[in-house]
Amino acid sequence: MIGRIWGAFNPPATPKSKDALSFGILGAANIAPLALLGPAKTHPEIIIQAVAARDRTKAEKFAKANSIPE
Repeated sequence: MIGRIWGAFNPPATPKSKDALSFGILGAANIAPLALLGPAKTHPEIIIQAVAARDRTKAEKFAKANSIPE
């Protein structure tokens, strides 16, 4: 059971395809990692490319903490 919980919150990264769809996140809220980053990590055709927020420094911190390029 602990393994399933761990896997839900820390999904394994999968290799991304060359023609993967790039997404951007609007808002650096606390729900984004669980709702968007986790599922995108496990899907081979999705890349989270950028993040935007009202506060630029918050968006930059969020992107850096979650390995988002822009």
